[in-house]
Amino acid sequence: MNVIVYLIRWTIGFFYFCLIAALGFVGLIFFKPQQIVILARPLCKALLKSVSVSIKVTGLDLFDHECCYIIVCNHESLLDVFLCLGYIPLYFVGIELKEHFSWPVWGSLIKRWGNIPINKENFYGAVKSLQKAGVVLKNGTSIMIFPEGIRTVTGEMREFKKGAFYLAKNAKADILPVAINGLYYAKTKGDWRIRSANVTLNFGKPFLYKDFKGLSVEELRDWAKDTIERLKYKPQGK
Repeated sequence: MNVIVYLIRWTIGFFYFCLIAALGFVGLIFFKPQQIVILARPLCKALLKSVSVSIKVTGLDLFDHECCYIIVCNHESLLDVFLCLGYIPLYFVGIELKEHFSWPVWGSLIKRWGNIPINKENFYGAVKSLQKAGVVLKNGTSIMIFPEGIRTVTGEMREFKKGAFYLAKNAKADILPVAINGLYYAKTKGDWRIRSANVTLNFGKPFLYKDFKGLSVEELRDWAKDTIERLKYKPQGK
């Protein structure tokens, strides 16, 4: 019986993904991503709800929804992208692994959206990607980064890489810390099932450049990781 439930969730989720993909492919011919995101958000929320994922959001009052940030978030699940697009009230582009741009459908979508490919195996290529992200930030668009690089396989946070924090210091950009908790249980890496889950998306107070400009990249990275870990396990209702 459970197998049938999982198959139904995959079918419904795939239906919503096709709607999102169609919106991207057709809409981006005529409109800018900043306009398309208004329609994409409710579709992402509907996708999550349709596969029995319940979302609680906290901390929306802690940051300016009109400002530009480097959004730094832990990476729990394949579904993270739909959660972030659906519930983060900012238009943003992502820094994404280069190999994702070769995936069928998804690769074309993220390229059209404006996501920035990064090759973690090529230092000089990675630097160029961060430089491109710096230009995007200076033009007023937020950047989304998962500093763990890849999804967790245990539910616990991995170590953070330093790229996001080099970018923050070089671009003199504020950082918005965000934590996801519970989405790992909905879609665990290596497990085909989509399970029902209660998920929290917790925003923290932004790290202002003026407050961290004197820190080293390593100190800033550690501060961000500690903050996001606290946000991830923040008690419900607080």
